[in-house]
Amino acid sequence: MDEDRITGAAKELGGKVKGAAGELIGDRQTQAEGKATELKGSAQNLYGQAKDTLSDAADQAREFAGDAFDRARERYPDAQRLYRQGSEALRPHAQESPLGLAILAGAIGYLLALAIHGRR
Repeated sequence: MDEDRITGAAKELGGKVKGAAGELIGDRQTQAEGKATELKGSAQNLYGQAKDTLSDAADQAREFAGDAFDRARERYPDAQRLYRQGSEALRPHAQESPLGLAILAGAIGYLLALAIHGRR
């Protein structure tokens, strides 16, 4: 649980108590201050909830990516070796003609997109 959630909930409760005390003694200023503190606490609590939600989503994404990486490694055990070999084979050509390699990569990407999505 995020610190902002705890602090916000405490402020919210304190604001309610202060507002109730102001209402009990008939002091409008104390009531207004209590309501303001309650609203600030509520906002801080919501901020903490949002941070917790984003943190949980990031953890789930990290876990999902790790699982996908592990499954890919199991299914394609030679992929890393083949990637390294391909990279080493292309390095001299990329150094000699980087523009040509960029054009080739773009053409391959276009053909892959065409194969995946087809013409509409």
